[in-house]
Amino acid sequence: MTMDSVLFIGAGRMGGLMAARLADSGVPLAVADLSEEALAPFRERGLPVAAQAAGLPGSIVITMLPTDRHVRAALLGEGGACTRLPREVVVDMSTAAPASTLALAANLGGRGTAVLDAPVSGGMAGARAGTLTAMVGGAPDAFARVRPLFDRMCSEVIHVGPVGSGHVIKALNNYLSAATLWSATEALIVGERLGLDPEVMLKVWSAGSGKSHATEVKLPNHVLTGTYDFGQTLELFCKDISIAADLARRAEAQTPTLEALLAFWSAARDRLGGQEDITAIARLIGNSRLGGEAMLAVAPEEAQAKAER
Repeated sequence: MTMDSVLFIGAGRMGGLMAARLADSGVPLAVADLSEEALAPFRERGLPVAAQAAGLPGSIVITMLPTDRHVRAALLGEGGACTRLPREVVVDMSTAAPASTLALAANLGGRGTAVLDAPVSGGMAGARAGTLTAMVGGAPDAFARVRPLFDRMCSEVIHVGPVGSGHVIKALNNYLSAATLWSATEALIVGERLGLDPEVMLKVWSAGSGKSHATEVKLPNHVLTGTYDFGQTLELFCKDISIAADLARRAEAQTPTLEALLAFWSAARDRLGGQEDITAIARLIGNSRLGGEAMLAVAPEEAQAKAER
């Protein structure tokens, strides 16, 4: 079968790895990014690249950008991908607010462009290895058309419902991820202070009911090594948890754990800096002791206001 041409917008830490996998598999590819450094590897391969996407080829547009505001600007703003050339399907693989995705689908639907929201889980390691999990919302026919492209970047691809559904599930997934990383980090530090070997603890937990991505990947590979380089910033992680909290309010659900986690992570972001890696919370928690400085003296409502700033 003939492979669709792709315009990939957003060649950052995750997007650059995902776009490279498409290029490596022979997909006709063009890449747009505001950073010349991000474009350089693709320019060297002789691929069409530009800071603005309007003039670049691609019947399928894939976006991998920090927020839904960036996505909308890249598609419909000045020099946007959908302002000049006809596009058949837009696939947003960012982590974005579902309401924004629905508005985007309404805007582009009037131009004959289908929209899929397909956020991914698996981090930079998954992007590099092509083992990401994609949760895809949108029309089944558009999903079927783009499925061969997903398979070049992901090992698990799940159609989860109508457009917007992927971003709902991803926000809730990141809420769960936030809960397990924070709690597993606390548990690890408690055990270390009581004289236990952290590698042994993680081995036991990963073999038992305490198993999570935190115990299997984040803590052994990015905390015990002292590298703190999982590849997700605190700023963007807080944005994701804030989206989940907003969804809970829209659902009129009581979620005290989610509100508390938003407060914890927002306080960590403010203490460490938004560009620090999420695994760096281990340094913050590890330096906190009873009777010492109050690390997380932030009310949930205050944390929510900060997260939305």
